[in-house]
Amino acid sequence: MIIAVVTFNIDKELTSSVLKEKFLETSPIYKDTPGLIRKNYICDTSKNLAGGVYCFNNIENAKSWFDEDRIKWITQRFSKPEVAYYESPVIVDNEKNLIIS
Repeated sequence: MIIAVVTFNIDKELTSSVLKEKFLETSPIYKDTPGLIRKNYICDTSKNLAGGVYCFNNIENAKSWFDEDRIKWITQRFSKPEVAYYESPVIVDNEKNLIIS
């Protein structure tokens, strides 16, 4: 599995509640994202940062999702994102009481 960590700067005026509304507004598009297993929205308004942690089934789907158009969309909405990809060879899922490798 692949973890993509995306971070971007946000306006100082954005509160956690306003940011949550923005995240809820976009969340439906991720239900049909090819290869996406899970997305967690993240934010730290004290540092003016937000983003997402994505779990994809493979690197091809992860990189395909974060194409030039997606980067432009995030940039227009917030600011230019940084995207980092990591392999995730083992997952501990306490909800399902599983260790996945």
